[in-house]
Amino acid sequence: MPGARTRRIDRIRKAMPFTEELEKLTEQAHEGASFHRDRDEFTRMWYATSIMRTRDAGPLEESNWTVVTDDLVQSHPDGVETHSFGHWACGNYDRLYVRRDDALAIRAVQNWVTRLSDYGIADEEHYSEMEWDHNHPNEIECYSSDPECSCDANTHDCADMLAAGIASGDIAGDATEWYCGFCSEWYDMDAEWRKRARSAAYRVECAALEAAGQLALSI
Repeated sequence: MPGARTRRIDRIRKAMPFTEELEKLTEQAHEGASFHRDRDEFTRMWYATSIMRTRDAGPLEESNWTVVTDDLVQSHPDGVETHSFGHWACGNYDRLYVRRDDALAIRAVQNWVTRLSDYGIADEEHYSEMEWDHNHPNEIECYSSDPECSCDANTHDCADMLAAGIASGDIAGDATEWYCGFCSEWYDMDAEWRKRARSAAYRVECAALEAAGQLALSI
C-alpha cells in the first residue's frame, strides 16, 4: 500500500496543471547532461517531458518510447521533437520535447503520459514483439524467463536435430560425435544417439506421409 507521502504526491500531481508539471520537469531535466545548444533559448521554446529512453532500456521502455514518439511525431510533426544527451551518471539518453505554444501537442503528450501512468504499456502487441526479439537474439538462443517459451531453442528435441543433420549430410553417417547448436554442446555418437536419430527420422517420414495422405498405404 502506498504511504502517506506517496498519496500526497499523487494528489498534488493530479491537481497540478500539466504545463506546470512540464515547467518543473524542464527546470530539472538537464542536470548532469551534456547540452550542446543554448539551453536558455531552447527551454524558452520547448518543454521537457517525462517520455524518455535510457541507454540500457529494456524491451518495455524501448517499446513505449518507439510507440509514443512515432505517434506524436507523426500527428504533431512541428509540435514535438526528440533529442539525445550524454550524462555523466547514466550514459546517453533520449527525451521527448513539446513546444510551449502548441496546445494540441501538449494535450497529446498529456494523454500519453496519463495512459502510461495508468497502465504502463503503450502497445501490447508491439511490446510482445520487442520482448520476443530481446529474448531471442538469434534462432538458437533463448533468454526468456518463461519455462514454457515456445521458441525452437526451448522446445527442440536433440534427436530431431541429429536426424536432420544426418539426412542433410551436415553430420556424417560414421561421425563419432555431433554438435547440437541449441544446447551448444558436443555429444558422443554412441548407439543410443543413433537409435534416437533413427526414431526421429521415422517420425518425420511418417508425418510427411500422413500430410500427403499416404500413411495408410505405407503401413
